[in-house]
Amino acid sequence: MSLRKLGLEDIDLLEANFQSVQGAGEAQWFGFWDTNKLRARVGQDQLIGNADGALAVCLGEQVIGKVDWFTVSSWGRANTSACWEVAIGIFAQYRGQGHGTQAQKMLVDYLFTHYPRHRIQATTAAENAAEQKCLEKLGFTREGVIRQAQWRAGAWHDQLIYSVLRDEWAH
Repeated sequence: MSLRKLGLEDIDLLEANFQSVQGAGEAQWFGFWDTNKLRARVGQDQLIGNADGALAVCLGEQVIGKVDWFTVSSWGRANTSACWEVAIGIFAQYRGQGHGTQAQKMLVDYLFTHYPRHRIQATTAAENAAEQKCLEKLGFTREGVIRQAQWRAGAWHDQLIYSVLRDEWAH
């Protein structure tokens, strides 16, 4: 398994796999989204920016999903409290095989190696037991519940927040 930069051809794959509830999964389906913005970002900075980024998750040469990271500064001023938040999407036929856990481990390794951030966090739907298990297996600490923070499928949903600090990451 590996991570690599996303190319324009990969955006078509993401669109084909994530533009439905079946493809995205119930906990990740937020409706249709504009993939032209992704295409523009690939042309602009290859989806590797100062505030955010995304990489393809590959099994051999086959793209099986993507990982993302973006700056969050909810805990104070951005210049003193910014951290990364990470997210993942694995194509439906590859879920439940450990690929998501491995990809998120690789992403956290990459971020702690190449950026001087001290904290990486992740949020997940309260009903997404698979992602909770994955984050805990990787050594993330569950910090709490963010009540009714996400609008999805016509209702508000609780989110769970997890984090790992640089000095806790021993992978």
